[in-house]
Amino acid sequence: MDETRKSKDLKVRSVPTLCSPLLANIALTGLEDLLSQYQKSKPAPFFDKGRGKVRNRTRKSNAYGYIRYADDMLVTATTREDIENIVPVIQQWLAERGLELNLEKTTIRNINDGVNFLGVTFRQFKGKTLGMPEKQKVLNKLKEIRTWLKNHKQVSPETVINYLNPIIRGFGNYYRIGSSKRVMSYFDKQVWQALWRWAKRRHPNKGRNWVKERYFRTHQNRKWTFFARTRNRQGEPTFIYLFRAESIPIERHVKVEGTASPDDPSLNSYWKKRLTKFGKIRWENGSKLRKVAENQQWKCPLCGEHLFNGEALHIHHRRSVKAGGTNSIDNLVHLHIACHKHLHADGVL
Repeated sequence: MDETRKSKDLKVRSVPTLCSPLLANIALTGLEDLLSQYQKSKPAPFFDKGRGKVRNRTRKSNAYGYIRYADDMLVTATTREDIENIVPVIQQWLAERGLELNLEKTTIRNINDGVNFLGVTFRQFKGKTLGMPEKQKVLNKLKEIRTWLKNHKQVSPETVINYLNPIIRGFGNYYRIGSSKRVMSYFDKQVWQALWRWAKRRHPNKGRNWVKERYFRTHQNRKWTFFARTRNRQGEPTFIYLFRAESIPIERHVKVEGTASPDDPSLNSYWKKRLTKFGKIRWENGSKLRKVAENQQWKCPLCGEHLFNGEALHIHHRRSVKAGGTNSIDNLVHLHIACHKHLHADGVL
């Protein structure tokens, strides 16, 4: 895969506004079938045992690769000439549906130089294609965090952690499927440096050791972890810590088999297994929240659907904290947020 063409933000000629990603996704259905009609023959060497030597035979394969997410797409080929030849064909196909390429955002790139797609830079190193976090996306996220800290100099450490942890966790989870360990380590280091500057600005007349003791401590064998003193729902004193993106394990994405659809009842077991695997990635083995999910067999007890069906989750206490309920595994249950609202409305649990 030497050359790639990226096109995004398809425009509708008859409508002044941009086509929504959903409608664009529907409109682009069929482009993959068009590209699959182009075949290419290439030599496929094999060892002929009868003759005792390596022989060549030709094998046909698709001339173009195709990846799409909503109105973003990549078309790949082995040569620049192949890409340039297919562009008019794609433009004609789009024109028949009232669409056109946004030429300002359409580029032809060699995979050895890298191509950006959905915030990931795909680049070939020594014959191996790797997907890494796009540099500008990482820098933008760090700028967002630094700006927030500069604008919130007087908020409590607890507020800082509650604000940053979801951002860091979401950022790390998005890139966990690629070659991102080194980038996540850099990201954590830059966040730490921003927090150190934030802490020193709050106490300009205090020394380094004083600031360290107030805002940083050892946690999970890691020194200088940003923390905050707080109280749990039972009113007991406790600590909360800054989450590290580097702590998220790398988990390669597994492509959905063929044209498998979640709406196909014959594939229920396949999708259940796939969604459960996602849950195991989200919660580390042995963690309390994962054990709660395992006790529920990864299902919401109210609606009966899989916990990870796309809806947000809420951790519910069977016996409320006000009534003396604890955070023990037996007293916790994962519910979809919509189900949790019905629970309190109907008094089911």
